[in-house]
Amino acid sequence: MMKMKFTCRGTLDCDPESWEGILSFMSMKPPYEAELNARGSYFHFLFGKHAYGNYLCIPNWGIGMELATLTDGFWNRERLCESGLSAVDACSVTEALAAMSEYINL
Repeated sequence: MMKMKFTCRGTLDCDPESWEGILSFMSMKPPYEAELNARGSYFHFLFGKHAYGNYLCIPNWGIGMELATLTDGFWNRERLCESGLSAVDACSVTEALAAMSEYINL
């Protein structure tokens, strides 16, 4: 299992403005699977492509949603907040997705 540390940068209303996230890849082939730990929250991701675009599921948070590109932080963060995540957790997830884009091409 590949692990990586990365820096999460929050929106202006986040305190602190940045924090560390730890990402563990569980599957590097579709459907992709990863775990994220950031600021005391844990997320289990399943994501990939479907016939009409990309998807992200976070089963342990009851979230399933359409996903823009991995690096489209604004769109992804907005959808995650609409799904019920706090601004801080949504930033952690979007920063993790962006970090994964170095290894995965959706």
